[in-house]
Amino acid sequence: MALITSVIVNSVNNLSDARYCAGMGVDMIGFCLDESQPNYIQSSEIKEISGWVAGVKLVGEFKKSTVEQINSFVETCQLDYVQLEKQYLIDEIQQINCPVIQRARFTKDTIESELVEEMHLYKDHVAYFLIFSDDYQTIDETNIRFLQDLARDFKIIIGFGISKENVAKVLQKVKPDGIALRGGQEIKPGLKDYDKLQEIFEELEEI
Repeated sequence: MALITSVIVNSVNNLSDARYCAGMGVDMIGFCLDESQPNYIQSSEIKEISGWVAGVKLVGEFKKSTVEQINSFVETCQLDYVQLEKQYLIDEIQQINCPVIQRARFTKDTIESELVEEMHLYKDHVAYFLIFSDDYQTIDETNIRFLQDLARDFKIIIGFGISKENVAKVLQKVKPDGIALRGGQEIKPGLKDYDKLQEIFEELEEI
């Protein structure tokens, strides 16, 4: 299955999610490797999961880990990308041994010029910015203009407000480098409800 844009599914913590996402044609699968965070998964489980999926990039998600710890996971889990859940120093990012996806928070209180200035500082040191929001539940006229501006200047992945109803419009109007969705807990081993993900994937399927 081919999708019309790049997709990363974050917070995958079980084989069911990983195999489903790989089968649906996502580009990247993210695993939380920070013990202090929800959906944490052990490196041994990632190595086991990676043996069951093919054609996807593995992403390690980190928030409080040191650069030394991150690089250890990069080597142990054969990560293709590192996703930073908070802002690390540029000097620290330069020491990470694989490309970096930097999460950038966009809220109703965000001063747009300050966020843009900050992103320009990091632009040459990260592969993508993953734009997320705790405030906005959808993408509409209140925020789409700013996303359009960001997409013109930066390589961005949109990680909020995506639904089956708006994903085609967002891709057409914003033209991001990709979108980010989330995995989650199994109902019981091997059983998941994929309805919401499936609906979005159907909108993204190449005709």
